[in-house]
Formats: sequence, structure tokens, C-alpha cells
Amino acid sequence: MRTIDFVAKELGRRRAKSIAGVLFILLGISIFVAAHTINKALYDNAKEQLLRFGANIIIQPRDEPFNPYSASPVDGALLPEVYAERLRNIRHSGMLVAVSPKLYERFEVENVNLLVAGVTEAERNAKRWWMINRKLVTSEFPEGNQILLGHYAAAHLGSNGQIKLGGEIFTVSGILDETGSADDLMAFVPLHVLQNLTGKRRLVNIIEVSTSCIACSEMNIYNIADEIDRVLPDDAKVIPVKRIAEAQIGTLTKIEDFIRIVYIVVLCLGGFLMMNYMSSSVSERRHEIGILLAIGMDANKMYRFFVLKALILGIVGGLAGYGLGTLISVVAGPQLADTPVSPILGLLPYSVLISTALCIIATIFPARKAAQLDPVEALREV
Repeated sequence: MRTIDFVAKELGRRRAKSIAGVLFILLGISIFVAAHTINKALYDNAKEQLLRFGANIIIQPRDEPFNPYSASPVDGALLPEVYAERLRNIRHSGMLVAVSPKLYERFEVENVNLLVAGVTEAERNAKRWWMINRKLVTSEFPEGNQILLGHYAAAHLGSNGQIKLGGEIFTVSGILDETGSADDLMAFVPLHVLQNLTGKRRLVNIIEVSTSCIACSEMNIYNIADEIDRVLPDDAKVIPVKRIAEAQIGTLTKIEDFIRIVYIVVLCLGGFLMMNYMSSSVSERRHEIGILLAIGMDANKMYRFFVLKALILGIVGGLAGYGLGTLISVVAGPQLADTPVSPILGLLPYSVLISTALCIIATIFPARKAAQLDPVEALREV
């Protein structure tokens, strides 16, 4: 009789034991899948939230650091706007969420000293928290001679819908909800409009960069900052915002460490349960194994019998564990992680591979013990 036929009959005769073996590995794999899926959602959500800290790389004139709160003097150092376009040439340009060149200028408006920033459409990607009446800024983003006011700037100006800057009239396109940042005290107009108004065509004070790869396995924002520095001339200084970068990297690293701990615990648990199951199976069947060896069954065939049985249980347990773990994560994940959780199809082959590997490794010792069993001693115990 072929080994596979022998295993099939064994599994059919001992259905309860076979189901128990599958359940052991299913438990470990389902926890593995659920933990990975939920933590992936947590990681992505945390990364999205951390991006809201603001730009994590600043490009400014090397010899004259720029303070956006006071704005630069008329003869202060400026950067060519074209530097922002050069960032497309870096190797990991796809990781740049937003490259936002900015020009700042102060104006006296109705006895209020107003800081105005010239921005491009990229500012919308960089400032994902900008809202008007609790809705994301869309058509309110300034175009042409329009101006977008910060929450407190609008309160101080008491605007009637129009503001005069440098002799030109700007129409208020919207008033931002309170952000708790310097944006509340500022106003925003299209970059090219402010450049023309101040005579600083194609020039900016700073370029703010927001990256999506905060703490990727192969790199972090310090690496991206180095890449940017290599494509820009010497008059530009590239500065990773350390406070933000370290907070982002530290938080995401802790999440990754937690995931690793969960994996180790789950793998150890699954392997221990399967080894215990196989050891019990050998102990309970010492008499049958002794008879089979006594009538001439090859010891290697007995060894292959247990390994093949473990392989089948591993495949079934891996498939079932992936299904159960995915179901748990999708149903319970949003309540636990407070964020949408999506299935990860790529975990399916890993689930099967890990479960079969665990089962086979956990079976090696019990299978060897069964193959080396002395049939005389086993029959004596009857």
C-alpha cells in the first residue's frame, strides 16, 4: 500500500484526532494572519496620521536660514523655483507625497500685519488636514486673484469678502477651520501671483517636502534627504526635520517590533501544539506501530507516514487558518484598530508555507521516535 493511501485511511478512521490536529495549526495561523492584517492596517493608518505632522524635509538657502514666522527681508536669500522640479530626478521620487515651493511676504491689511504665503496645488497634498466647515478643501483652494484665509487671520481682518494686497484686490475663496498651527494666522494665494506681485518671479523662500516612506525597511527620510541633496546645487540646504522624523520613525518602529513579537509567539505556540499532538499520537499508537514494524513495514516508510500526515494537516490548517484569520481581521479589525482593514491575499502562500513548515519540523522528532521504536518492546506493553 502506498504511503499516501495509508495516510488517507488513517485520517479517515481518526477523524476527531485529525480535526484536532488541524485545529492546533489553524489556531496559530489564524492568529498570525489576523495579527498581520490588523497591524498592517494600523501601520498604514499611523503612517497616514504621522504625515499630518507636516513636511518632514525642508529645502532652504544654505547661508541664510529662513524663518516663515517673520518672513525674509526684501534682499534676503531666495531659491529658484525650478529646484522643486529637480526633485523628480531622484531615485525614489515616487515616495514624495508633496513637493511644495513657497514664497512668503508680509502685507499691512487694515492695520493688521498679515503673513501671506504663495503656494502651489502641491500644498493640498501636503496639508491633508485643511478643512472648511469640516470638509476637505476643494474648490476653495485659491486660483488667480483669490486668497484663502486662516481661521484667526480671518477673525482679525473681519473680511467682507475682498482683501487688498500691494494694490491688487483679492477675493476670499474660503476660511480654513482652526488647525492649531501657524496656518491659522496666515493667508494663502497662488505662488505665481505672489511672485508677480512682489517682483520675485520664479523665486521661493523654501521648498517643503512630505515623503510617504517614513521608515521603510530599506530606507528612511534621511536617505531621501541625501538623494535630494545630491541633485541640488550647493546654495540649497536640505534639512530633515529631526523632531518629526524621529517621532515618525520611532513610532513606526515600535509597531514593527510589536508585530515581530506577535509572530514569534504565534509560531512557537503553533509548533508546540503540533509537536504535542504528534507525540501523543505516537504514544497512543505504540502497539499498532509495533505490529506494523513487526510484520515488516520499513522504518523509513513509517517515518514518511508521519511526515506526510503532518504535511497534509499543515496545508489544510494553513488554508483554513488564512480564511479564519482574514475573517476575524476584517470583521473585528475596524473595532480594534479604529481603521478599515482589508484582506491581504499575499498572506495566503505564506500561511500555507509556514503551517506546513511548522508541522513538518514539529513532527520530525516524534516521527523519528516512531520509526526507531522496538516492536518487541511495543508488543510487550499489550
